[in-house]
Amino acid sequence: MTDDRKIEGAEDLISNLPDVILQHILCFVPTTKDAISTSLLSRRWRYVWCEVPSLSLDVGTLTTAAWVNEALTRYTAPKTKSFHLTIKYVMKNIPYMDTWIKFAMSHNVENLSLNFLHYYGGYKLPDFFYNSSSVKQLNITSCCYKHTIVPAECTVSWTSLRNLSLTCCSLPDESMAKILSGCPILENLSLNFLRRRHH
Repeated sequence: MTDDRKIEGAEDLISNLPDVILQHILCFVPTTKDAISTSLLSRRWRYVWCEVPSLSLDVGTLTTAAWVNEALTRYTAPKTKSFHLTIKYVMKNIPYMDTWIKFAMSHNVENLSLNFLHYYGGYKLPDFFYNSSSVKQLNITSCCYKHTIVPAECTVSWTSLRNLSLTCCSLPDESMAKILSGCPILENLSLNFLRRRHH
């Protein structure tokens, strides 16, 4: 058997695996854009990515907001285990950010990661963000202390949260008490390069 035929046979073997196994494999590709590119392999792969339980979106470099919106309309998994969102040039993406975060939370996301890069102000995490019974791990990274976590008017109810990491965020004095009271089973708290805000 030639090398080409061996490769073709291997591809057929992989394609014959059940969807759930293929979707598990696609969880390990770097980004959702890479996962979607597998839909071009063959008809068998066309819709496999649509129910991958992990989404990783990089908005501003690899993809545009319009591309992300289109991808999310095609996504059919009832639950998203992991949702990683990296947003560059946040200002121009502000109109969509609440929608993307709400999408993740409406799919009962367990591992949520938000990375805000090249941020120039103007965006506040929505109130509904602070209420979730599904999120178990939460990571928020800003680039220049512009994101205020748990502003005064918000309450926190992250009843399933076990791991919380905040990096380069602004934290009002009263926020920590709200976080601790709203996370009854919190096990690990990582605070990196935070700026305290006094009232």
